[in-house]
Amino acid sequence: MDLILVRHGQAEARPGLCIGHADLPLSARGFTDVQQLATTWVGVPPRFLFTSDLRRAQQSAQVFAAAFAIEPLSDPRLREADFGRWNGRHWNEVVQADADHYRHWFDNWVIQEAPDGESFADVLRRTGAWLAALLAATGNDDCVLAIGHAGSIRAVLCHALGLPPGRALGIAVDHSRVSRVRYANGQFEVRCINSSRFEKD
Repeated sequence: MDLILVRHGQAEARPGLCIGHADLPLSARGFTDVQQLATTWVGVPPRFLFTSDLRRAQQSAQVFAAAFAIEPLSDPRLREADFGRWNGRHWNEVVQADADHYRHWFDNWVIQEAPDGESFADVLRRTGAWLAALLAATGNDDCVLAIGHAGSIRAVLCHALGLPPGRALGIAVDHSRVSRVRYANGQFEVRCINSSRFEKD
């Protein structure tokens, strides 16, 4: 199975905003960037198109759905990390208004939930469940395209690469970028991470 992970386009948000589960749409630039990325597709079209159920991912998925005449399959397990009461607030505001909680979370983000939200370990659990179900349902020749977020894509790549969770932030996952892994004979092989275009084998 070829698993192709794409981060949604840039959302309509001011810089420095903690977006998380805030359900923001794509910006005009984000929409254009996803459209441009779609034009670089090479090879057979995906058999399955999965997407987070958040609007910025859904709108990005619709670009590929139109290109491939395929129905997106929405799955909340591909959502961004839930930052709880920080969702939709500016990080500077969070640091000033909730300093103690922020510092504790920042120092322990793998296992520490944001207030009323999730830890990265929680994101790993739900994306791991999605990945396990996907592997059970697909064959060696299937191509799967999944539209997610920085957090959920990093979590999937941690599973695929066998990386410890603490190294997740070292994985670059920019807007409208592609990461691709191949799964065969019980092993993952990374083909590309954070590419600006779809690449041939």
